[in-house]
Amino acid sequence: MAIAERVAEFVCSNADVDDAAKLRASLAENGYLYFRGLGPKEKVLGLRRVFLEYAKEAGWLEAGSDVMEARWNGRAGPYAEGDKEYLEVYKKIVNHPLFNELPADPFYMELVQRIVGAPVMLHRMHIGRMSFPKNIEQTTPPHQDWHYIRGTADTFTIWTPLGDTPLEVGGLKVLRGSHRHGFREHALDPVQKFAGWGLKGENLDATGGDEWHTTAYTSGDLVLFHSHTVHSAMPNLTERTIRLSIDNRYQRQGDEFGANATRTHWNL
Repeated sequence: MAIAERVAEFVCSNADVDDAAKLRASLAENGYLYFRGLGPKEKVLGLRRVFLEYAKEAGWLEAGSDVMEARWNGRAGPYAEGDKEYLEVYKKIVNHPLFNELPADPFYMELVQRIVGAPVMLHRMHIGRMSFPKNIEQTTPPHQDWHYIRGTADTFTIWTPLGDTPLEVGGLKVLRGSHRHGFREHALDPVQKFAGWGLKGENLDATGGDEWHTTAYTSGDLVLFHSHTVHSAMPNLTERTIRLSIDNRYQRQGDEFGANATRTHWNL
């Protein structure tokens, strides 16, 4: 059976959240740590509202619907990163105070510090994503974050869904064990409008990953993974639900960092 056909439930690390040794062991084995419902839920839902109020203002949402349902009207777009209409909304989001406050929440900072055993640096470039239905070809391909961030390999991403994200809405999936053989060279997919570098075929197999892991996410969930861990978005297969998420990056203070660690998001 090909790797792409094997999908299983995440290994949950809730029981070990305060045990640094167990967290490091699980991270070394799987390349990720998944926590169910432990994140700062109130802030997460607050940022969800920020995203969706701007989406509503732009005319993306169904008139009369509850803004927090993220119900697309089926007429605007679908848009993706790189589209002018998407960037006009995104510029407003990245300049909202909560977009920059959430990544520095003590839960996230202390979690990473527990893992690295030292003070932590938060990268300034925070990334938010809005994934439209009926836009499957723009689904983020399998890749390793180190391709984009460089610097120390021991950089960790925390991916957070902004609200409940059932499987059909298209959350994150992670390739278990794919960090074990380091960084692999990526190739550009010309179909992708933005951030289209990825791995497939022999290059994907060479990472050592053996099974995709994911879940039906709930508010407050988060996935932490190493910069060499292969991950990908799942397609948004719904008719009308926009999927919202953020990913933020952290590393040990004093380690080498790449250019994207200290710049704001594409200078928006």
